[in-house]
Amino acid sequence: MKKTLPRAEASKYAAWFRALADPTRIQIVSLLARAGGPLTVGEIVSATDVSQATVSQHLKVLAGIRFVLAERHGTAHHYRLNDACVAGFPTAADLVMGREPPARDGDGRAPGGREPAAPGDKLVAAREDPAAARHEPTAARHEPTAARGDRPAGGSPAGVIIRPMTSADATQVLAIYQAGLDGGEASFETRAPTWEAFDAKLLPAHRHVAADGTSGQVLGWVAASGVSDRCVYQGVVEHSLYVAPAARGRGVGAALLRALIGSTEAAGIWTIQSGIFPENTASLRLHERAGFRVVGVRARLGRHRGRWRDVVLLERRSARAGAA
Repeated sequence: MKKTLPRAEASKYAAWFRALADPTRIQIVSLLARAGGPLTVGEIVSATDVSQATVSQHLKVLAGIRFVLAERHGTAHHYRLNDACVAGFPTAADLVMGREPPARDGDGRAPGGREPAAPGDKLVAAREDPAAARHEPTAARHEPTAARGDRPAGGSPAGVIIRPMTSADATQVLAIYQAGLDGGEASFETRAPTWEAFDAKLLPAHRHVAADGTSGQVLGWVAASGVSDRCVYQGVVEHSLYVAPAARGRGVGAALLRALIGSTEAAGIWTIQSGIFPENTASLRLHERAGFRVVGVRARLGRHRGRWRDVVLLERRSARAGAA
């Protein structure tokens, strides 16, 4: 008897179908497909007769599965279809009736898809602009947690709740972000972004906060962003994790990492990557315990506060997603 569709592949398609299971999102996808180019939120609102807030929320969901890509033009965001992913999207009838999903070539491209990245092309971009490139330290943004308190196995620390991040958390999340940057071992960045900029670049399904179970105060957060628009990299993300200074040493960082790994596994993400300043030894230990491995050291990647900094590149490869 013919084998069924691999579980990881079925999970990926299920996430796509869930994201499209809304008539307004179908309208948006259809509109972008017919537009022949990027559209602003205002243009989409006018065409769909739906409120701006609703359209923005639907675009976040579609961006989360890489169906829609955001491009900044001046101060405005424009949205377009990710043609490479759409080309490889099977219909429900294909899967239910046992027909093969769209074929891919030896490089993993769907027919008509974009060429996959050469192994070093993102690294070159990072050297050209280390502060803005995706491969600046992201795991280096993690707090210097106490080694005994942050163990990746187990539940949340006593009195701590892990939940999805919302816009209501903006002020506390950005304050924790800035406190981490002020410590000097977190990132090449020195100032936290605006909430709008922060919110726009992060995947909606993979952002979590740790909150005090009594007061509701945010103690830390973790979030992930895509590493490339190329469809072949749809299962690769990089993450950032910050814990408030007063909450360090309680296991908050490990609990947040577990939440991130849980959401990425459920979504079929096969690789989480990040970068850490080598001086941030506590964060390196935390990630090692969570299953990350060191890929290599990127020497003198960029200047930070007047000196050149190395960056340790790490990754965690799922044992389930992308294994088939």
